[in-house]
Amino acid sequence: MQKLSKDTLKSFRADITSILSSSRLKSYEGDIESYYANRLLALRAGHKIAEIEIYLRNMLDFCLRKLVGEEWIREERSLDLITPKNHIPLQELSPSQILSSLMLGEVIELIGEYKVEHYMFELENLDFKKYHWSNNNFFKINSKKTFFSNVSKVIISLNLMRSIRNRCFHWENLLKVTIKQDGKIYPRITTIYPKNEEKKNQTRIGIAPDKILEFLDDLLNCIDNQVMRDFQDIEMKYRKI
Repeated sequence: MQKLSKDTLKSFRADITSILSSSRLKSYEGDIESYYANRLLALRAGHKIAEIEIYLRNMLDFCLRKLVGEEWIREERSLDLITPKNHIPLQELSPSQILSSLMLGEVIELIGEYKVEHYMFELENLDFKKYHWSNNNFFKINSKKTFFSNVSKVIISLNLMRSIRNRCFHWENLLKVTIKQDGKIYPRITTIYPKNEEKKNQTRIGIAPDKILEFLDDLLNCIDNQVMRDFQDIEMKYRKI
C-alpha cells in the first residue's frame, strides 16, 4: 500500500467540501451556511429530545412499577421488545441496568405494548395545525371525521419525535422539504395515523422545519416541570473567523 504525502493530507484538511462530503452537501445545494444552520438546529433539537427521552423512560418505569410490579422490565413481553446492547444476557442485568440501556424506539414500543400512552402526556389541547397548515386533528372512518383522542395525539407525537431524533443524531438534513408541482411546500418529517387503517382512512401529520423546536417545546411544556423549563434552551451560535 502506497503512502500518502503530508501535502495530500493537508489539501484534504483545507477543503471543507472534502471534509463534509460533496454528496452530503448536495442536499444543501452546496450552501455551507445552510449545512451549519442545520447542524445548530440538530443540536438544539437534540437537547430537547434528550430531556423528553429521559422523562419518557423514567415515567414509563414509574408507571409500570406501580401497575405491573417492580420486575416489569423482566417480563417476557418487555424483553421481547428490548435488544441486548452487549454480550451480557438481559436476564443477568438488574432492572435499572436494562432500563438505562433502552433506546428511544424501545421506550416507545414498550409504551405501546403496555398501553400507557395516556400517562405520558396530556395533549388534548395540542393543535397539529400549528406545525403545518396541511395537518388535521382528525382521521376518517367510513368517511366520518374522528377527532384525535389524547392517546392518538401521544402516539403521533412520539412517532414524530422519533423521526426528528433519528435525523438529528445522524446529522441528516432537518431543513429538507417537499415542493409539489403547484409550488406548495410540505414537510419531510411526517407520520401516518392510524397505521393499521386503509389508506383512505389515514391522515398524514408533519412538522415544518421552522416548527421543530416549537413542537418539542410544546411536549416539554406538557411535562410542566420548572427545572426542565429552566434548562429548556441552550445558547449556541456559529461565527465566521
